Amino acid sequence: MDRMKTFLTYVLLIIGFFAISILLENGLLMAMYSRIMGEFDGYYATTNSKFSIDNARAKACNVNGYLSFDLINTTGKFVDTCYVKIDLYNEQSLLADTEYIETKGMQPGDTKPFNIKFKANNIETFRISIVPNAPDKTNIINILGWEIDLTNVFGLGIDLSNVTIFGTKLTDIFSWSNIRTTGQNFWSWFIRFAAGIPLWGYGLGWLVIVGLL
Repeated sequence: MDRMKTFLTYVLLIIGFFAISILLENGLLMAMYSRIMGEFDGYYATTNSKFSIDNARAKACNVNGYLSFDLINTTGKFVDTCYVKIDLYNEQSLLADTEYIETKGMQPGDTKPFNIKFKANNIETFRISIVPNAPDKTNIINILGWEIDLTNVFGLGIDLSNVTIFGTKLTDIFSWSNIRTTGQNFWSWFIRFAAGIPLWGYGLGWLVIVGLL
C-alpha cells in the first residue's frame, strides 16, 4: 500500500512538473511578443471604392510574428478576386517583407477573417492595402529566405527559367513531392547508366579504387 502511495506521489509530481514547465514556457513565449502598430489603406482601384477592416491585432518578436483581422467588403460591389497586400517594416522603418493573400468571391457586406504568421526580423509596423493583382512569381524560387529570379539570376542576365534537373524545373523542385520525384528520376537514370557499363569497366574501376592503377 505504501509503495502504491509513493508511486502515485511520484506520478503526480511528474505531471505537476510538466504542467508548470508548459505554463512557464508559454508565458515566456508570450512575453517575447510585443504589440506592433499599423495602418490600413482600403482603397481598391478596380471599383474606385473602399474596403474596411475590423478586429486588427498584431504582435511580433525579433524573428517572427502574427497578424489577424477581419476584411469587410464595404465597396458596395461584388469583388471576384483581389489580394490583401501586407508590407512589414522593421525598426529602421525599412521594408522587410511583403505578403500577398488572395481572396475571392466577396459579396457586398461580406466579412472574411485573416490570420497571418510571418517570419521577419524586428518588425515594428505594418501596412495593409488591397490590390487587384499580385506579382508573378512563376520563375522565382525561395532558398533560405532569398528570392532568386531565374529569368535574371543575381542581375547577371542569366536565364535559368527553363532549366530542369532530371525532369523537374528549378522553380518546382523545392517541395517534398518534387524532391522525391527528382530523386526517383535520378535513381532511374543511375540504374540505366550503371546497366550500360561493360563488365571490364567495373573491373578497371575496382583496380583504380584499390590503387593498382
